[in-house]
Amino acid sequence: MEEAFRAGGLLDKAPNKPMKDPAIAALKRDDVDLVIYEFDIARPQAEKVLAENGGDLAKTLLALVTPKSSPVYHNSLPA
Repeated sequence: MEEAFRAGGLLDKAPNKPMKDPAIAALKRDDVDLVIYEFDIARPQAEKVLAENGGDLAKTLLALVTPKSSPVYHNSLPA
């Protein structure tokens, strides 16, 4: 117990919590919550897609509802 209170003891050590990406830290909590709720995805996924779209909620929503372009999709369309 005494070790915790000595200089350099347990209480002087910084927590081992990883640093959060600054782009994710700057996101609005309401925007993240909206993406989580509407798309039923996990918080890390919602934060990632918002960060990839510069924190712009409109761009993020469009990115989530727009089908990804793929050769299979485009080749199956009539010419």
